[in-house]
Amino acid sequence: MMEKPLENRPVTRNWIRIALLNFVFAASLGATLRFAFVEELSWMNYRHFLHAHSHIAMLGWLYMIFYALLIQYFLPSDLQKQPFYRRLFWLTEISVLGMLFSFPVQGYGPVSISFSTLHVICSYIFCWKFYRDLKNSPTVHKQSRILVRLALLFQIISTLGLWAMGPVIALGAKGTMWYNMAVQFYLHFQFNGWFFFAGLALLFQLIQPQNFNPNYKVFRQFIWLMIAATMATYSLILAWSDSGMHYFALNSLGVGLQLVALLLLIRFLRPSFSEWGKIFSPHQLWLIRVAVIAFVAKVVIHSLIIIPYLATIGYTIRNFMIGFIHLMLLGMISHFVLGIASKENLLPLTSRMAKWGIGFFFTGFLLSELLLFLQGTLFWAAKGLIPFYYEGLFGVSTLMPLGIVLLLFSQFEKIHVSPSFYQQN
Repeated sequence: MMEKPLENRPVTRNWIRIALLNFVFAASLGATLRFAFVEELSWMNYRHFLHAHSHIAMLGWLYMIFYALLIQYFLPSDLQKQPFYRRLFWLTEISVLGMLFSFPVQGYGPVSISFSTLHVICSYIFCWKFYRDLKNSPTVHKQSRILVRLALLFQIISTLGLWAMGPVIALGAKGTMWYNMAVQFYLHFQFNGWFFFAGLALLFQLIQPQNFNPNYKVFRQFIWLMIAATMATYSLILAWSDSGMHYFALNSLGVGLQLVALLLLIRFLRPSFSEWGKIFSPHQLWLIRVAVIAFVAKVVIHSLIIIPYLATIGYTIRNFMIGFIHLMLLGMISHFVLGIASKENLLPLTSRMAKWGIGFFFTGFLLSELLLFLQGTLFWAAKGLIPFYYEGLFGVSTLMPLGIVLLLFSQFEKIHVSPSFYQQN
């Protein structure tokens, strides 16, 4: 598939650069948090910086790049260029910057909560406007339309956990089971609902024009199984809080449904596999393959914790929890959106600087995951710390912001396009 000239790219190219800048902030905060275990940082409130890191990673990086990509691939150019989306993007970015500067200072306080609330309201406005404009987009395929609507629905559902936090805190229950359930409700339906279905919607939208005639019956079965699995697997959070076996049983059912849904998804997509090499360039395909491997690893880990003993280990050893969250956020979702964003030169990855950036980012992610899961295993086996564990974890963590910075700077390099390129387009 021939990519379009850079001069014809809409404003979404700049939006993706802003999302990458937010990613630099989030990754830098993450590296700082890990340095705090190497040297004492008396000026830093660890929990406040952790809140800033998590909010900017999810709301500044992932939300913003999905905002740009969904508009780019699902709406016709006349709707993409509406001032409404541009103004809403910058209003949302103001909320991100507000969280970036207020969370490290006050944690959950009046200013940070105000900016967080503004982001939620902006997300509601985006869902409403995008849903309406989607009806006037003739190039959106049936399956992609269903998936993106599900993504918008789960984005809204996830925020119920945020609204529940206010009354929980007001009743003095911060840090209790109810507070944890509200936070985990938001995270669960963000990762397994909004991000997952939005990513699938983008993939389907790109592959379906390539002589792909899917079996709609199989697709419908996959959708209902995945919705049921997403709802049921939240019960694992309830099991952590209550330790009731009925919650473990419901989670096991959800994991089983998820495995069946994955098999149906593979069956559904199999006819298109031979076309992926024509749709994606080698570097795009590599990024998507990394994301798929991370997704499979996530499903395998999720399947293992149907055993109550392993589930207990998973949520009591912090290294496993952090490793699992980063497996989804960095390994699965971030690599995927980078691959999708590089289509049509929205995020060019062909320069040497961009390739080095991707290499550093992937290496930092992979090594940090290996260290986290290895150390978690040693904690479980009561074998103590890996020598220079915290120093090593900080060292490999610095590779990620370095890689993202290189990737961001590469977007401002002058890219030469041959005359024959324009003649073919």
